[in-house]
Amino acid sequence: MSSPTNTKQPPKRKASATKNPLAAWFNQQRNAIQFSMERLWINPLSTWITLAAIAIALSLPTSLHLLLKNLQTLTADKREVPTITLFLKQNVGEQQAKDMAELASALPEVEGVRVVTRDQALENFRKITGFAETLDSLDDNPLPNVLIITPRLQLLGNATLDVEAFSTKLKKYNEVEDVQIDVEWIQRLRAILSIAERIILVVSVLLGLTVLLVVGNTIRLDIENRKDEIRVTRLIGATNAYIRRPFIYGGIWFGLFGGVLSLVIVHLALLFLVQPVGQLATLYGNTFIISGVDVAMTLKILLASSLLGIVGAWLAVGRYLWRDEQLA
Repeated sequence: MSSPTNTKQPPKRKASATKNPLAAWFNQQRNAIQFSMERLWINPLSTWITLAAIAIALSLPTSLHLLLKNLQTLTADKREVPTITLFLKQNVGEQQAKDMAELASALPEVEGVRVVTRDQALENFRKITGFAETLDSLDDNPLPNVLIITPRLQLLGNATLDVEAFSTKLKKYNEVEDVQIDVEWIQRLRAILSIAERIILVVSVLLGLTVLLVVGNTIRLDIENRKDEIRVTRLIGATNAYIRRPFIYGGIWFGLFGGVLSLVIVHLALLFLVQPVGQLATLYGNTFIISGVDVAMTLKILLASSLLGIVGAWLAVGRYLWRDEQLA
């Protein structure tokens, strides 16, 4: 008879969380995430109201920022046509205007010169105004010859004084009646947009504080509902970090989901405005297109909203823990 085969297996190792602190930490994080997600939807109506308040508070500065961003495209260098218009005197003929255009084009500050004769100006005025019969009744053409000068690009940007100095130089010519800088509206718009940037910054800070208050108040109510549970966990040795962890994750979810909902609101608003803005641009002979929220801006909004949720939850839990320690 053959001897029985030895089937004894090696003893199994008992899993010990204390021997692997990293695994224990990940296990605590997983449990806190799962618990915070479950707590988030215990009262869905209250959760949706909180998320809606956060989304509205976040969508307002986002919408204002997009409005400012789209307006700034009107003053971008690619859209600017920084021209200087020279209105010549009435006694300056067409040939004199062309000769003066050749002289002006030789100046180092000039990129190009275009001559608009008085006949061309009259025809353009006739098309724009529609006063054809009234203009035909005039004995003489009241419009002067015009030179449209485009300065070199290095005169642009912040060197506005150089453009003005150059226009003053051109006005000294005897043939010139008046000089008009056609970038003044851009300078005014830039000044308005600079003020708007500061207003949007103030509004963003105030609405950010609103998000902090909303998240903090929501977490505070959750803490009050779990007050007895927290005291029991303290008695069995729970640390402040252990108590704080699920509430911090809850703040993250409120901030993150509120940020996602705010992006949905902004995108719906943009879709609502695309058609009328396109029609308005067409009436002005332009192809202006509204720019929406890009990937970088999306990530910034979600990161900022999540950080606001974390800070709001941290302040709420920290206040409770400090008060509880003072009473102990």
